[in-house]
Amino acid sequence: MSENWDYIVIGAGSSGCVMAERLSASGSKRVLVLEAGGPDTHPLTHMPKGMAKLVTSPRHTWFFPVAQPRVEGEPASEIWVRGLGLGGSSSLNGMIYVRGQPEDYADWEALGATGWGWSRMKAAFRAIEDQELGDDGVRGVGGPLHITAGKHRYPISEALIEAGVQMGLPRHTDDLNREDQEGVGYYSHNIWRGRRQSASVAFLRPAAKRPNVKVVTGVTVDRILFDQTKRAVAVQAAVDGRPVRYDVAGEVILSAGALMSPAILQRSGIGPAAVLSRAGVETLVDSPDVGMRMRDHLGFSISYALKSDRGINHQFYGAGLLRNALRYYLRRDGPLATGPFEVGAFIRTSPSVERPDAQLYMGGFTFARSDDDNFPVPLADVERRPGMTCYGQLLRLTSEGQVAITSADPATLPQIAPNWMTTAEDRASAIAMIRTMRRYMAQPAIAGYVERESFPGPEQESDEQIWEVFRRLSTCGTHAVATCRMGSDNRAVLDPDLRVNGVTGLRVVDCAAMPAPISGNTNGPAMALAWAAAKKMISDERMTA
Repeated sequence: MSENWDYIVIGAGSSGCVMAERLSASGSKRVLVLEAGGPDTHPLTHMPKGMAKLVTSPRHTWFFPVAQPRVEGEPASEIWVRGLGLGGSSSLNGMIYVRGQPEDYADWEALGATGWGWSRMKAAFRAIEDQELGDDGVRGVGGPLHITAGKHRYPISEALIEAGVQMGLPRHTDDLNREDQEGVGYYSHNIWRGRRQSASVAFLRPAAKRPNVKVVTGVTVDRILFDQTKRAVAVQAAVDGRPVRYDVAGEVILSAGALMSPAILQRSGIGPAAVLSRAGVETLVDSPDVGMRMRDHLGFSISYALKSDRGINHQFYGAGLLRNALRYYLRRDGPLATGPFEVGAFIRTSPSVERPDAQLYMGGFTFARSDDDNFPVPLADVERRPGMTCYGQLLRLTSEGQVAITSADPATLPQIAPNWMTTAEDRASAIAMIRTMRRYMAQPAIAGYVERESFPGPEQESDEQIWEVFRRLSTCGTHAVATCRMGSDNRAVLDPDLRVNGVTGLRVVDCAAMPAPISGNTNGPAMALAWAAAKKMISDERMTA
């Protein structure tokens, strides 16, 4: 006889780990967590700089090919990566902890996500946080997620912050997570005592020790099964190629991420009828926005050669790397104990923009590039010459993409069409961001360190030239949202309690549910969203008990 769970959580990523911990905390509910990847036992998972190696490993990373070419008539070459295994992308990301702007959550409410304004999300952030800087009414302390202020500092990092001040940005040296986000300073990271604080470490590990929680890895979820009343009753999956059915007495929580959550819904018969028909899936609920309305951030890196070795490239190869590896294993500090970028800034690309619409990531290093600049090498080895990087992300693009299955086979990854930069506003913002980044790097505090702009090069100067290089070589921000958006209109995939419209016993709790982008990294908001959602579920359950 099969087990019948009170909750089944699909996906042990940032949101799924939080849901598992919260829903099991009382001890009265039996919670099953299903994860496609493996356990987070590799030592590089916990070393902050280990991400540079793991991001190329198929054991730890989903590689989603993008079917849509950047330039019409040319072959598609874009690949999106996401974390695979316990912790999901929180076990593979840059660990930068950002809440977003209060206005982001006002935007959610304006789009029909009733009850998801800043006051609710702020309370959730404060509940999950254990920020080493202490409680100042904005930061939280005592929560399960340890957050460390930026500690790795060197002359160029200080000069980068001073350059931002010369640009007119407020200096938030120790904490960029201010309610008035505009400013420059050191990023805070999900790091504690030199070790990554993934959602798995912070939430799932404590939950997994409870007798009412079971975590199963290596599970390929096929679809969710429903009874005649359209209530979710089971999850159909495979483990080592063997079909497995997991029965649920309560609810299924779909937390597989902005790319896989809509794919699982579609394979379950919930989605645009035409998409399902082409994939050979029978339609249960014709929900036209499942997989649609996707928005993401889009980034571009400018590299600079330095006049002297004041950067940190030399810390990551040869004797420098050996020395820092020994330092890390002996003391858990140094360059290997921090995230990929030390300095951050939230900026407006134009005086006409009311609040920051771009995020900068800066550090005294440069990644190596391939011989063909059309194919940059992401997170590869650093260059063997002194360099500095300014990477910018556009935060509120208006272009919308989509995710759609092409087959009922769960082994076939969904097809992604980002539809990047299809609006005039987005193209103008891209050009403005590049010009703003260059103006930042021309400030006196940092300009004296710079020998030249090595990529894309100062010859790329006109609007046409900037646009051409941007559209070819900009990179996905890995912050997709809205593919299963919540709202109050008749096309919304979810209601404001994250319940899937048209069925019962099923919710989507992850970035797919967010109806609009976050002005910053999405890991923190994904965890806070889940915390707030679980709190409401538990409260509602007590009221009806």
